[in-house]
Amino acid sequence: MEKVDKYIGDLLYEHDCVIVPQFGGFVANYAAAKFNSNKNTFSPPSKNILFNSNLKTNDGLLANHIAISEKTDYPQALKYIHEFVDATTRELKKGEKILFNNVGEFRLDIEHNLQFTPSSTNYLLDSFGFNQLQSAAIKRDTVAKQIKKEFKDRSAIPQEKRKINVKRIVALTIAIPLIAAMIWVPFKTDLLKDINFSNLNPFSKKTEQSIVENKSDKNNTAEKDKKNNSIENNSAKEVDENLNNSSSLINPVLPDTTSVAPSLNKSRSLNFHLVAGCFQIESNAVNFVNTLKEKSIDAAIIGKNDKGLYVVSCGDYSTRKEAVNQLQILRQQQPDAWLYKNN
Repeated sequence: MEKVDKYIGDLLYEHDCVIVPQFGGFVANYAAAKFNSNKNTFSPPSKNILFNSNLKTNDGLLANHIAISEKTDYPQALKYIHEFVDATTRELKKGEKILFNNVGEFRLDIEHNLQFTPSSTNYLLDSFGFNQLQSAAIKRDTVAKQIKKEFKDRSAIPQEKRKINVKRIVALTIAIPLIAAMIWVPFKTDLLKDINFSNLNPFSKKTEQSIVENKSDKNNTAEKDKKNNSIENNSAKEVDENLNNSSSLINPVLPDTTSVAPSLNKSRSLNFHLVAGCFQIESNAVNFVNTLKEKSIDAAIIGKNDKGLYVVSCGDYSTRKEAVNQLQILRQQQPDAWLYKNN
């Protein structure tokens, strides 16, 4: 039967081993994609078909496939295989080459050993339809040619230019440490402490500069007022040291609607005043009075002292005893308050 070789090829697509009883077995092994550098060809993954003459025991695979394809029984399929093997063996002994369609070629060598040459058919279903690809060779220059091309069109650097480049390198070598030191030293010291960097903007308008200056002046005067208050507080605390001995807590008295006194001379009839602070600028004193009133403390500006500072009072009293009692209450909310006495 001449169709046996065709059935062998059909089975190799789905099986890795197909045995022809009393002849040998065809074994298929997976082969990865290959590149032939001599021919510049790319081959897809495939199955390499090998022939093993020791695999002669019938496993029923080929016979069952022939019986189904030819619509016959199993014994008749075995008969077809035996006839095919006998015919192939006789032709090989005569020195003929036997071609198995799409499988390979058989022949006997000088020593009468069976030799098999597989065909180029790819039996790997995952690569079905993939053909061998040939690409043009990529020609690359050697390293020596690349270097030669790199410097071929370059002209020699003049000696003067080389000297200039050396001078620049020396200058940069000296300048970089100096610049780094100029940047590092001010940040590690207090040289930049009092510098207003906003004044360094050349594009800022004069009006903005004046606003910044006014704000800085106000801040400076506010700082001066705070310093004056601390000085007045210290001096008053030295005079009134005996006031700290009292430990009784009395609830603060709610303020009345006493108006702000325009001058100190208007309150000269009352000798003792509870002073909360002194300010060089009147607006700062007014703001402080409003702040105290928000805390339910009756406060007013009673005029200027001998240093020209606006005095903010939280109460005026005729006797020292009455003033001392109210001072203890006031210090619960204003710890820096002190007693001021008219001469």
